[in-house]
Amino acid sequence: MHALPHPFIATPIAWFDIDAAPVATTGSQRCFHIASGALRVGARTDQMQVLLGSCVGIALLWKKRGRCGLAHCLLPGSSAPPANLGARYVSQAVPSLLRLMGACAADYADIEVVVAGGANMLEGCSSRLRIGQQNIDAARRQLDLHGLRLRFADVGGNCGRTLTVDCATQEVKVCAIAPTAPARARSRVALHA
Repeated sequence: MHALPHPFIATPIAWFDIDAAPVATTGSQRCFHIASGALRVGARTDQMQVLLGSCVGIALLWKKRGRCGLAHCLLPGSSAPPANLGARYVSQAVPSLLRLMGACAADYADIEVVVAGGANMLEGCSSRLRIGQQNIDAARRQLDLHGLRLRFADVGGNCGRTLTVDCATQEVKVCAIAPTAPARARSRVALHA
């Protein structure tokens, strides 16, 4: 197990623990909740989920190899290059997932990406504090940098979301946490506009 420090919690947060117990088990499927700043590469029977506000969830689906990964990114990037694998920063998460999945540049064309989250959770704040939009922009840059193909994006707006990856079927489900259906319709924005 590897750990990342968290600024508000004295105990490090595990980002990848193959021996971690699942949150729930349904039949042969294990369900994992991915904490903020964490990531996981799933096995064929795993289901992984993140709960997102201004954070961005990035799912990588490599159907050809039957692998998938999910990162729960808090911030767009850091001024210092990341020294470890992790998902605290969007700029750290994408290369970390690719490395943990065993993908090299020649494989990137086979990997599909789903991005969700990046909501503006604090209405009326300055643009400097709009972390959600900064996370969306950072995700766009990382996908372009690595030549990764976006399959689906549900980003922006002002409502939270859940992003669930079913590793057995390589299907992804994004559900808005919004009081009304119109709020969900306003929140769906293409990442590559």
